[in-house]
Amino acid sequence: MKVAHVIHGLEVGGLERLVVDLAARSRTFGVEPSVVAFGADGPVRAWAEAAGVPVHALGEVRGLSLEALRRLGRALSGAEVAHAHDLGPWLNAVAARSLAPRVRVLATFHQLSPPTGRKRRAAALGARLSTALVACGREVRAEVRGWAPQGTPVLTIGNGVALPGPATPGAREAARARLGLPPDAVAIGYLGRMHAEKGPDLLVEAMVRHLRDVPRAHLVLVGSGPLDEALRAAARPLGSRAHLTGQVVDGASSLLAGLDVYAQPSRREGRSLSMLEAMAAGLPTVAHRLPAVAELHVEGTTAVLIPPEDVDALGRALRGLVEDRDRRSFLGAAARTRAASFSLDPMVEAYVRLWRAAVPARA
Repeated sequence: MKVAHVIHGLEVGGLERLVVDLAARSRTFGVEPSVVAFGADGPVRAWAEAAGVPVHALGEVRGLSLEALRRLGRALSGAEVAHAHDLGPWLNAVAARSLAPRVRVLATFHQLSPPTGRKRRAAALGARLSTALVACGREVRAEVRGWAPQGTPVLTIGNGVALPGPATPGAREAARARLGLPPDAVAIGYLGRMHAEKGPDLLVEAMVRHLRDVPRAHLVLVGSGPLDEALRAAARPLGSRAHLTGQVVDGASSLLAGLDVYAQPSRREGRSLSMLEAMAAGLPTVAHRLPAVAELHVEGTTAVLIPPEDVDALGRALRGLVEDRDRRSFLGAAARTRAASFSLDPMVEAYVRLWRAAVPARA
């Protein structure tokens, strides 16, 4: 079975990591995967090709334009299933069916971002032309059901992550060396896009307000985005205790081994892969009390959950964990145990079953 994953671009991101992992692992089930990406070439091509997954970069074309649909149609011509990820790639995949009519179209929605205006009307039509829509969690599924026509198959397949073994002392030492952390540092970190919806600005503000006077409390931000310059300026009061790495292309998740606390005060969330990776790394988490976060964490057992936009509550929670090593250890151990419920393998198996059911000859 040939399955083409249609994504927005080849730059580094959680969704892109998930798609490459899903495509690569599906090969063990007899799937021939490929990745079809809008936009310029990027580091994800190397990740995919190293895993044996061919990549078709469509280049800088405007979505739903004739040229975009021609290129996408050619890329999908040999596939049996076009599995698009999020709204834009999905609408393009549906439209490109006119050039590759035998292809079955499915879509997974990884975030809370309902279509509006003309896109909402296009999405309603696209749902009727798609075999199924998939949500990464319960809240996203409820949102999709809110705009999809009645009778549209909407399934839930939770995002999963690979579960590495516990970090060794050597891995922790190597990660902290890469981050420039001193031996006595208690590192509070976030890994992902530096975008307002993920709340790194709230994390920096909480650190400055509540942990500026705690010399061993260090801030680590791994990733890049539109808030880069503003975050660097806001973190200046922390001096050398602020470690903003920018984008890390290779081995970003391995840096989690160097942290002591994971903090991600997202303003909205679908199902965060970085949060799952932090759980798998055995880190306690501080996050907003959002429905999608509560799907992953047990409050008070694997994480400290706080009211959204409450910077002081965020700062107090972080300071409490910095000052209580035993609680950090308890929460982190429980998080790692719970992460086993969100492993990558069941996710891959669920998608393979869905793809097989989508193709009549293989149902």
